[in-house]
Amino acid sequence: SHRIASHRIGSHRIALGVEVKERVDVVEAVLAAMHGRKREPKELKHDKARIQARQRKAKLYAELSSEVMKRRREKRFDEESLTLAAKLLEMNCELYSLWNYRKEFLDPILKRDGDAAEGKELAQQELKLIQTALQKNPKSYCTWQHRKWIVAHKHLVDLEDELRLCDLLLTVDDRNFHCWSYRRYVVKLMDRDPEKELDFTTEKILQNFSNYSAWHYRSALLPVVHKTIRFEDLLEQSSSSKPKPAGEPKPKGPADDVPVWVLEEEFQWVKEAFYTEPEDQSAWLYHRWLTSHMLRDGKRGASSPVAQDPSSSPPPPESSPVVQFLDGEVQMCREILEVEPGSKWPMLTLARLLHLRAEHGDGIAARENQALLEEGKTILRTLMGSDEMRKGYYGDAVSKGGGGVVPV
Repeated sequence: SHRIASHRIGSHRIALGVEVKERVDVVEAVLAAMHGRKREPKELKHDKARIQARQRKAKLYAELSSEVMKRRREKRFDEESLTLAAKLLEMNCELYSLWNYRKEFLDPILKRDGDAAEGKELAQQELKLIQTALQKNPKSYCTWQHRKWIVAHKHLVDLEDELRLCDLLLTVDDRNFHCWSYRRYVVKLMDRDPEKELDFTTEKILQNFSNYSAWHYRSALLPVVHKTIRFEDLLEQSSSSKPKPAGEPKPKGPADDVPVWVLEEEFQWVKEAFYTEPEDQSAWLYHRWLTSHMLRDGKRGASSPVAQDPSSSPPPPESSPVVQFLDGEVQMCREILEVEPGSKWPMLTLARLLHLRAEHGDGIAARENQALLEEGKTILRTLMGSDEMRKGYYGDAVSKGGGGVVPV
C-alpha cells in the first residue's frame, strides 16, 4: 500500500543518508504517479478551459518536436539544441531517437581519457535527466536502455549508488521487471557476489510470493552460487589449448546444473508459496523449472521432502528416487486441490506430473500407466471448460496424450 511503501522509503532515507535524497524523491514521485490516482469526473475531463490547455500543450509539443528533429538532422550539438531535446524527453521519454541524439553528443566525451572530470559531470547530468523521465514513466524501455548505456562507462558513475536506487524502486514496485533487468546489469558490471543477490531474492519473495521477477532471477542465480566442478571439466580445461575441428559442438557441462539437495530445499520453500497463494502463477512456474532440473541429465538424487511425508504411503521398494519424487509432487497437488478445488495451477501441474509419472512407469502395470494418462487428460478437458482463453492450448495437449504440457 501507499502507506507501507512510504514508510519503507523513509527508513531507507535514514539508512542511506542525505547523498541519495534526490534518488528517494524520485521514488516517491514514481509512487505518486502509480498509486492513489482517482478518475477525473466527466465534467472536469471535458471542461472547455482544460481542453484548450491540452490543445496548447499539444501544439507546443508538435513545434518543439519538429525543431529538435530538425536540429538532429543538422547534427547540431550546441547547448541550446541539447536543452531543447532534454525538455522534449521530459514531456515524452519514449522518443528513442532523441536518446540516440544525446548519445551522439556524449559518446566521444565519455570515451575521452584526458578529462575524466568533464565526463563524470556530463554522466551525472544525464542520469538526472533519466530520473526525471522515469518519474513520469517508470517502465519506459528506451529510458532504461539509455541508463544502461550511461552506467556502462563505470569509471564515471557510482555503481553502488545505482544499486541503492534499484533497492528503492523495487520497494515501491517489487515487480517492475525493467528495474530487475537493470539491477542484473549493474550487478554484472560490479562483479557482485551472487550469494548476496540470492539473499536479495529471498527477501523480496518473502515480502511478496507473487513476484515472478524475483523467482526468475533466483533460477538464474542458483546454478551460479552452487556451481560444481567435475573431474571431466578439469580434463577439458587442460586440453582446451588443443585445436578443435570446425563445427564441433561444445561438450555439455554443469554450468546450469543445480545439486539435488539445493533443489529439495527450493521445493520445500516454493510449497510454502503454494499453500499461501495457490492461484498465483509465479511460484508454479518456478516449480516447473525446479521439476525440469530434478529430472534432467539422468539426475536421480534423493526424493523431495514431500515424498518423505510420514502421512503418505511409502513407495514400493523397487521405485527409483525420481519416481518417489514424482509421487510426492502428485500427492502435494492432490492435497492442495482438496482445499482449493478447481484451482487452475494445481490442476495443470498435476496433469503434467501424471504424464511424467506414466513415462517413468518403474514397474507398474501398463493399465495403471494408462489410468494416469487418462486422469491427466480428464484434468485438461476440465480446464478447457473453465479457462476458455486457453482452450486451444489444453486441447492440443490432450491430442498429444498430455505430453504437450510436460515441463522438460
